[in-house]
Amino acid sequence: MSFVRPEAAALVRRWAEPAAAAVLLLAAGREAVIAFGAGRGFGWIALAAALLAALWLRVALVRALSAQGGEAPGVVEIREREIRFFGPYAGGSVDLDALVRIEVVVPARGVGALWRLAASDGHVLVVPAVAQGAEKLIDAFSALPGFSDLAAAGALRREAPGSRLVWERPAAPAGVAAISRS
Repeated sequence: MSFVRPEAAALVRRWAEPAAAAVLLLAAGREAVIAFGAGRGFGWIALAAALLAALWLRVALVRALSAQGGEAPGVVEIREREIRFFGPYAGGSVDLDALVRIEVVVPARGVGALWRLAASDGHVLVVPAVAQGAEKLIDAFSALPGFSDLAAAGALRREAPGSRLVWERPAAPAGVAAISRS
């Protein structure tokens, strides 16, 4: 028997990693300031630790902000720049290089957020944000030019129904031919 409510335990689990990264950042930053102020040589090590902790904090914040509660049927698999979704009623795959538009859709009914991935050939893949493996999508999308992981995490946090554009492939400059991969 647990004396902690499940919602409170889930909240603590969600924010534990960002809290640990923030504590490490503060401790390493403090040590760097003290070491440089006293003229000690190990200040560079503390500064490097603070920088690594700052990077960790950013990644942890994106994870915490994009975390979705619940589960949806289906499995997301990312392999060699290809996103595959295997669902009970629909599924498919799209190549990361073929993506032209990424949206987060929140349906009117409480189904939860959905990723809507549009490819250059007109194919659209819809993936529930709470499907198994969907938490890795933001990391995969980070390879796209101009993709903002924080904007995507913010779009996933929205509760109001509607569609929100997260990323769109920039248009090629006039006179520049597109290079295709073979």
